[in-house]
This record gives sequence, structure tokens and C-alpha cells, in this order.
Amino acid sequence: MNKKFLKRDLEYILSLFLSILVSLLIGAFIMIANGRSPLLGYGALLKGAFGSKYNIATTLAKTVPLVLTGLATAISFSSGIYNIGGEGQLYLGAFAAAYVGITFTALPKGIGILLAIVAGAVVGGLYAYLPAILKVKYKIDEVITTIMLNSVAVLFTSYLVNYPFATTKGKMGGTEIIAEGYHLKRLIKLSTLNTSIFFMGFIAIIIYYLMEKTSAGYDYKMVGQNSLFARYGGINDKKQMIMAMVISGALSGMAGVFEVLGVHYRFLQNISPGYAWDGMLAALIVKNNPIGVIVMSIFLGALKTGSVSMENATSIPSELVLVIQSIIILFIAGEAGFKEKFKELNLKRKSKQKVGEKNA
Repeated sequence: MNKKFLKRDLEYILSLFLSILVSLLIGAFIMIANGRSPLLGYGALLKGAFGSKYNIATTLAKTVPLVLTGLATAISFSSGIYNIGGEGQLYLGAFAAAYVGITFTALPKGIGILLAIVAGAVVGGLYAYLPAILKVKYKIDEVITTIMLNSVAVLFTSYLVNYPFATTKGKMGGTEIIAEGYHLKRLIKLSTLNTSIFFMGFIAIIIYYLMEKTSAGYDYKMVGQNSLFARYGGINDKKQMIMAMVISGALSGMAGVFEVLGVHYRFLQNISPGYAWDGMLAALIVKNNPIGVIVMSIFLGALKTGSVSMENATSIPSELVLVIQSIIILFIAGEAGFKEKFKELNLKRKSKQKVGEKNA
């Protein structure tokens, strides 16, 4: 049985590798069609992502929110409840951290940071709890409610930072700077990489252990694969869905917390450029595998960071990265169909060979 699963996983890794390779080749053809050199383009992208200590640090800094929101997606989707509201939960978690940072200014540094993290996780989790309850109690589609709640959270926090919590220093759509005791230490000079990457690593280990090594993780997967069967097996599927959704919301909330504590030192009304959507993409590409989420988040973070350098160095639009991501999604989404087509063509080829051998 283990060999069967191992073979399936290896086949998927190969499919993913080929999808990435083909998407990069198509990106190269697009460059050539526009009179650009793919070698120069991809060389600039790699240099921009990993060419120096600063560039590596910038790539890793972008990876932190992607990993957390990717894990948020992985745990909810694995449990059969689809949290599409990570962006809204991120915004509310970020604002909660900023509120703590500008209100409880006298707390010791370690306690204050922990309080801000807990506040962001609790707020994000509670915001995810609402659509979870609507799903399990009243059968209201959580995809619709979480998408709608994204807009509610973004607009609500925008109101807060432009009116009751607006900074007194100019009009920038943000709160006051949080107390210095809440600032996470920067690890590389001039970069935004900070100690949140260690928090992220610790959280990722916990989520991996939860999903892969515990009975609770097994229950989540059973519910996600077949809730009726899980119920007959004695698993409370509704409880598992709610728990998974709350954990998912908490992870998204913490992604926002670290943007406040480690990057901006305040809440901004446009604090996320779509981290939750990119994190969701990372999780979906690797089929909600926790380790895969980390690897894919680094890859997507490198594309994001390197694309800016690529555009500056070669005038190749950074939007090409979106094309590459879209092609990867296309191939991964059609993986099963492509695999079946390949098997069908292979069988036809073998049957023709046998007919030719008989005729000979």
C-alpha cells in the first residue's frame, strides 16, 4: 500500500516539475516573440531572487505570509471546508496586532509580541468561525460567505485606519507606529526579513505534525475525503470542519500580525498585495501537502521578487510571472486528464507495435 502511495506521490512530483518546466519554456517563447532574450530575462529573475544576501532575504521575507496562508488553505481544504477568506482574516489579524501595539505600550517586549500574535490569531480564527458555523449548521456555502467576508474585513479596516485610528502624522491610510517593544528584529540590513521567519518555521512544524502525525490530522483528512464515511466511523465531522476552519483563520490572522510587527510597524489599509490568494495557490498546486506548501511558497516568492529585478534590468514586464503561474495551474488542474490521455496514446502505440510484429 505504501509503495502505491509513494508511486502516486512521485508521479505527481514529476507532473509538477514538468508543468513548471513547460511554463518556463512558454515564458521563454513569449520573450522571444517580443524580441527579448530568455537567457537574459531568466538570468535577471534568478539574480533578483537569489543573487545577493539582500535578494535572498527579500525572497524569504515574501515567503513568510505565503507559507502561513498556504498552510491555512491546506488544513481547511483537507478537511472538506473551503476557506477562501484568508485575505480578510489576514487584514483583521493585522489590525488586531496594530491595536495591541499602539494601546499596550508599556508591556515588556516578549510579552507584548506574544500578546499581539495571540490577538491576531484569535481575531482571524473567530472571523473564520462565522462561515464555519453557517456551513455546518445551516448548509450555507462557505465559499460564498468567505469571499464576501473578505470585502467586509478589508473595507472595515480601511474605515478604522482612515477615521478612528488614523495616524496624526499625515494622511496615509494607516495607524500610528506600534511601540518599539513590538518591533521584530530585522535580520539583514536594508531588507524586510525579520525574526518572524523563525515563528513561521515553528508554526509550520506544528501544522505538519498535526496534519501528518496525529489522529486529529487523520480525522481532518477522513472528513475531507468522505464526511459520511467519517461520521459512520465515529468522527464528528461537523466539529472537525469547524476546528479546521478556525485554525485556518488563525494562521491567516498571524500572517497579518507578522506584516505589522516585522515589516510595516503599523497597519496599512493596503497591507496585503494578495498574500492569501498566492498562499492558496501554493497549497492547491502541491495538493495541500505542508512540506510542499513551504517549497512552493519559496518558488512563488522568488518569482515575485525576481520579476521586479527582471523588469528593471531587461524591460521584460513583471506580469510575465502571472502568465507562468497561470500555465502551472492549467497543467496541474488538468493533470489527471493529461495522464489518462498519455496512457491511452501509450496503449494505442503498444497495440500497433504488436499488430506490426504479428504481420511481420
